[in-house]
Amino acid sequence: MLKLLLGAALFVCCGYVGYGVSTHYRRRYNLLVGVIGYIDALINGISYLQSTLAELTSGYAGEKKDDFGKMLAKYILLLKNGSYRKEDCAAILRSRLLTGYEQNALAEMLYSLGKSDIDTQLSELNKYRALISPIAAEAGNNYKKYGSLAFKLGILAGLAALLITA
Repeated sequence: MLKLLLGAALFVCCGYVGYGVSTHYRRRYNLLVGVIGYIDALINGISYLQSTLAELTSGYAGEKKDDFGKMLAKYILLLKNGSYRKEDCAAILRSRLLTGYEQNALAEMLYSLGKSDIDTQLSELNKYRALISPIAAEAGNNYKKYGSLAFKLGILAGLAALLITA
């Protein structure tokens, strides 16, 4: 009986680890898609609405509760405070979901927003969108491939542990 309980506990733990790995891939993909959506919203807002950066960001962040929504909420606070540095933007973007290169590129993007004329800013946003799009596509491929595989392998490893202990 004790072996069966141990096997069941191992099954649940392995399944949970597989689910956690799958969730990591999903959250990374959703974060990068959110970044692209934010860049698109800024391009449209700057081109047509000509609102302030804080208004555009607040409008996009709105009711978002995901990882990028939380980052944007912190960025809105920086915008409302007025003066901020690139290091402040980098601190907002610290996450295990982004690589160091991606964090630096996004911090540079957030820091440069609102500091140049409209045409320069639109070209910079298009540059950052072109930079992030392939990364997001790769993250989507990884989520489809490894995310579902991790969950299934976690379940299989749990079954194997259950069979070995029983």
